[in-house]
Amino acid sequence: MSDPLAINGGVPVRTASWPPLVPGATAYGEEEKRAAIEVIESQSPFRYYGEKPLGKVDKLEEAYARYVGTRFALATHSGSTALSVALAALGVGPGTEVIVPAFMWIADVNAIVHLRAIPVLAEIDETLNLDPNDLAQRITPRTKAIIAVHMAGTAADMPAILAIADQHGIPVLEDCSQAAGAMIEGQVVGSMGAVGIVSLQYNKNFTTGEGGMITTSNEEIFRRSICYHDMGFERDMQGVSVPQDSPFETWGMGARMDELRGAIGLVQLGKLPDLVGAMRGHQHRLREALGKTPGIHLRRLVDPTGDSGSYLAWFHDSADLAEKFMDALNAEGIPASRPHGGIHQYRHMTNLLSNAPVTTEGCPWSCPYNAESPMEYKANMLPRSNQLLDKARMLSLPPLLTDQDINDVIRAFRKVTRGKGD
Repeated sequence: MSDPLAINGGVPVRTASWPPLVPGATAYGEEEKRAAIEVIESQSPFRYYGEKPLGKVDKLEEAYARYVGTRFALATHSGSTALSVALAALGVGPGTEVIVPAFMWIADVNAIVHLRAIPVLAEIDETLNLDPNDLAQRITPRTKAIIAVHMAGTAADMPAILAIADQHGIPVLEDCSQAAGAMIEGQVVGSMGAVGIVSLQYNKNFTTGEGGMITTSNEEIFRRSICYHDMGFERDMQGVSVPQDSPFETWGMGARMDELRGAIGLVQLGKLPDLVGAMRGHQHRLREALGKTPGIHLRRLVDPTGDSGSYLAWFHDSADLAEKFMDALNAEGIPASRPHGGIHQYRHMTNLLSNAPVTTEGCPWSCPYNAESPMEYKANMLPRSNQLLDKARMLSLPPLLTDQDINDVIRAFRKVTRGKGD
């Protein structure tokens, strides 16, 4: 006996709500509370000195560098400032270009433009990340850096990207904000490029509410980052910021992380492997069950065993079929969605499409140093990326999902595909 689709008046597979994808936040508990109270009772919320400094940010940096597998880590007060600091440490500025994928977060573009450099857009591939084949065509003598964004839980094809970047001597910055804990052949994201950054904002795999981390094994990049994130100066052995005639001193900003976030971040980092493990398990089960579903093409994963697992993503043969399938799944109680819209996709970034300036003189677009990089952005300039994003759909896989939740997804996919129940 047929089971009508819910979108046609049938009984939905499920009516229970779907947990939110805020992995780290859902793991908050007594450990985070005790860590915060410890800092409050020390009366020392500033990382470098105080009444009874605890060195929580120092400990977080040491632990995160060890986890990622780099020599150094530097904590900042947001992922956005981590991007700005890391790009500045790479020498990005007027007269330079930075390549970014079509699918990313606007903070990647913001950081480039604020440094008065020119963002150069590149196509994505079936990983929904930077397409290495298109990357090669975007490189010019002015290319100063490449940002490989690991979007929606999945690592970009770093081996292929690095092969091209190394051939041209261009550093790669890994934006790991949406994929903390992901790996490729055992290498954690943030350890493969010249420098990596991660956001610790509320939605992320581990979180301090706001916060960021920079990772690198290059001492020069690290020391430049220290100066840029701390008013431009290095510090003496007592933690006092004073001019030292260091070759790395510059004009900087106040982007330091405080001890409250450092303490909570240290606890959250300890929970990250279990959170990622849970999401990875959900994704693996769904990919095994749904990989041969007619009309469904799963997102390509460079290393399926190392994915962070926070999303199941797939493609349909057309945008129209994707929309109909999504609507039918939603009616069954499975909250499928389009790939992050709005200011995650270049074609919706109105400031970029209009070449909005950051100064009264129209910089960076009118900057004479950028005269050789005239750039006009259009919503249709990356047709392959647009097509992939239009045909793609996603489902978040929070760590709190149960076996029954995963069973519901499998049943709903099969029901919608067949037009009837099992």
